[in-house]
Amino acid sequence: MSATSVPLSRKLRVALVLPLVLIASVATTGATAQSGRDRALPVDELTVGSELVATTGLRLTAIATPDDRSGRMFVVDKGGRVLVFHPDTGTLDPQPLLDLTSRVSTAGNERGLLGVAPSPNFAKTKTLFVSYTALGTGVENGALTVSRFELDSAGQATIDPATEQRVLRQQHNLNGNHNGGDLMFGPDGYLYWSTGDGGSADDPLYGAQNLSNLLGKIVRIDAMRECDGRPYCIPKDNPFARSAIGRPEIWAYGLRNPWRFSIDEQSESIWIGDVGQNRWEEINHVSVDDDDQPRDGWNFGWSCREGDDIHRVPASAGEAPDPFIDIRCNPRADYEDPVYAYGLADNDRCAIMGGVVYRGEEFEDLADGTYVAADYCTGQAFAVQERRGRHSVNDAVGSLPPRVTSFGLDAEGEVWFVTDNVAGGTGQIHRLTFAETAP
Repeated sequence: MSATSVPLSRKLRVALVLPLVLIASVATTGATAQSGRDRALPVDELTVGSELVATTGLRLTAIATPDDRSGRMFVVDKGGRVLVFHPDTGTLDPQPLLDLTSRVSTAGNERGLLGVAPSPNFAKTKTLFVSYTALGTGVENGALTVSRFELDSAGQATIDPATEQRVLRQQHNLNGNHNGGDLMFGPDGYLYWSTGDGGSADDPLYGAQNLSNLLGKIVRIDAMRECDGRPYCIPKDNPFARSAIGRPEIWAYGLRNPWRFSIDEQSESIWIGDVGQNRWEEINHVSVDDDDQPRDGWNFGWSCREGDDIHRVPASAGEAPDPFIDIRCNPRADYEDPVYAYGLADNDRCAIMGGVVYRGEEFEDLADGTYVAADYCTGQAFAVQERRGRHSVNDAVGSLPPRVTSFGLDAEGEVWFVTDNVAGGTGQIHRLTFAETAP
């Protein structure tokens, strides 16, 4: 996301770029539904909506659920607080679970406390992870930071900030935008963390394709153990775990600003919403099964590509020679194509907010296995289904409130989302609903 006068939007849009012409393939197989259908409805027969549950007035950035049967959820206030939300009553505890406001930089629009992840089997492991941009000077300013807090009990009401254990950091002091910041445990028990490319525009640091840093990456670490003097271990099947050509923490790369991603345990796959610059927004979907991963890891192409297009610098160059193309594009690279991309020309859309796959019971016969995401500026929702490697997309599945910043699942697999309180947003917590499209 770019730091501009319009939150999370890019600078200039290219007037000549047409919106993506969407051709949806027809899914023919799927999950068995309880209502008698042999699968969920096709995406072009679905409509999504929302139910307002709570208004907070906060800049909410993330939402997560501990698997301790407490029924509560954790929501993140960008200013530096983790709050406890009770979905059954629609209330927030008055006292934050964790307050890091004195350590979190909120300079610009995109820095702040950005992610939260309870450890698996939370009642036993009692560890909370957060990601944020650090408040500091020099190279410490804006450093992308993952920290953990070991609790005395899973139901602990407040966490002492003094117990912070910094796990991993990446320098990010030159620009305030493109911080990524999502955080989640996968079905393999490893912690996944997304980072932006270093900011500004056109990836001037060439961070996304540079394997010697953690910019523009999805990082995967064993965060519940310590190894070789590090506060984490390297999964042995990470692409560069035994290689000198890349940081061993890297799991995937070539991303611009993967602000939100999610892992669907049932399909063992990851969905990544990668915020584009001024032409395309994209959704990527790949397996997290190590047997499916390319030898050198997933490479999503930035800053050689945006969406399915070659990214030219400057954008106005058109088909003219790009003096930086040889630096940014590797003719031997195997770039992974997005499963969906939408254009930014002649519309009010601005930034993809990566979503989640529905796995609940209430709408199982309608939407089981359906991935839902949204555009930040307009609230336009997108639905994607994957069947045997083919993706069907509905880019007009419904409208959500503007300034959606993050989606999450509750303990029952129902989908929730939060909104920002700036530029027309209200800092709310909503529950996602599904319905069959009226004939």
